[in-house]
Formats: sequence, C-alpha cells, structure tokens
Amino acid sequence: MGRPVLVVLILAGLAAALGPVGIGAQEAYRDVAVKNGATISGEAIHPGPPPGPFVIWVKKDAEVFGEKVPDDRLVVSRAGKIKNVVVTLEGISEGKPWPDQRPQLANKGGRFLPHVQIVRTGTPLEIVNRDPVLHNTHGYQDGRTVFNLAQPNANQVIKRPLRRAGLVDIMCDSHDWMSAWIMVQGHPYVAVTGEDGAYAINDVPPGTYTLTAWHEKLGRQQHQVTVKAAEQKKVNVTFPAK
Repeated sequence: MGRPVLVVLILAGLAAALGPVGIGAQEAYRDVAVKNGATISGEAIHPGPPPGPFVIWVKKDAEVFGEKVPDDRLVVSRAGKIKNVVVTLEGISEGKPWPDQRPQLANKGGRFLPHVQIVRTGTPLEIVNRDPVLHNTHGYQDGRTVFNLAQPNANQVIKRPLRRAGLVDIMCDSHDWMSAWIMVQGHPYVAVTGEDGAYAINDVPPGTYTLTAWHEKLGRQQHQVTVKAAEQKKVNVTFPAK
C-alpha cells in the first residue's frame, strides 16, 4: 500500500474518531460589538508524572538538522501542563471580530513551526522554507489533499488560502517525521495552549456553549460552559495519562 493511500485511510479513521471538531465554524459568523464580555480560561493538564521530553532521530539531511529534533507531538511541562491543545467554543454565531492575521508555516530545522496554529477560514497561509534543502509541504483535510508544495530553495514562500473549516494535517513528503496541525475556524473564539498549558478566550457573549479541547495524541474532550456578562470562568481540561 502506497503512503498517500495509507495517509488517506489513517486520516479518515482519525476524523471518525474525533467527531465534529470545529463544527460551529461551518455556520455563518457575524461581527458585533461585545460589551462586558466574559473570559473563559484554564489549563490543559496531564495527570501523573509528565512524559518525555521526546525526540525524533533524523533519517535524512542530518548534516543540516543534526542527529535529532524535538518531538512536538506531545509536549508536557514538568508541572504536567500540556502544550498545543486546541480549545474551541462551539455554537457561537456572532461576537468579536478577528484580529489581523498573517499566518505562516515555516519549514525550519527539520520541523514545522509552529506545530499547531489557528487560521481564519479563507485566509492565505504563507508556507516558507527556511532550510537549505528541499521540503515538500503536504496538507490534508478529511483525507484529501489541500495543498502539495515542493520548495527546493531556502526562503522560498508560497501562499495558499485555507477555504474550509476544520483540521488540516501537515506532513513533509521529503522528511516523513515532520508534522503539524492547523485549525481552520470561522470565528475567533479559539485558542492554543502555550508552554504553560494555559489558554484564554475573551470577549465571550453571555450564553451557554460547548467547549471542545483537542490534542493530536490525547484525543478530544467537551464541556458545557455557561457564562454571564463580565464573568471570569475557569475551565481546566484534564486528559488521560499516556
């Protein structure tokens, strides 16, 4: 079985397992003024002893990247806080406008940077090669190719719009250990946890929402959240130990 066919089968199974991540982004979203909006914040927590840190041994172009690179697929701090968890409010149809965006995905040092990011639906993504070797950046959404770009030259930039909401899985066809994820979303009520596992979503209109937390290795969790005007709501998400 060839690698593209295998990738399609894997991603189709992943989509079925994860369910409707980002479904709220399919609905039309309207910018409105939000007065006395609430803030939902919290941490992504890994119980028990933190795993890792993990590394990936380089199989190709080690003279450029070194013998190993960090494994960004599961990053947990010594305090047990998880990086790169995508936190989304589902069921929100109007609210604050998007901030200005110029999203970029860099091939650098044998890794994709950033490993996880949020991009507004329809926004052009800049894909740049920062290494002096060939990279082939390949994006899949629901098992289908979104873009497939060969970049043989250092500092080469190619732009591609991301037109459909949902998760985009990024791979490099030249270096099979490289991976990244993009959450394409129609509304700005979404965040990615940082090194400290923390997230914050502000200017939330009063109401009841489903908060979805997704991690590529740890799966998905959902919590119902109700907020009042100007409320500071704390919602931590604890994933099962791996």
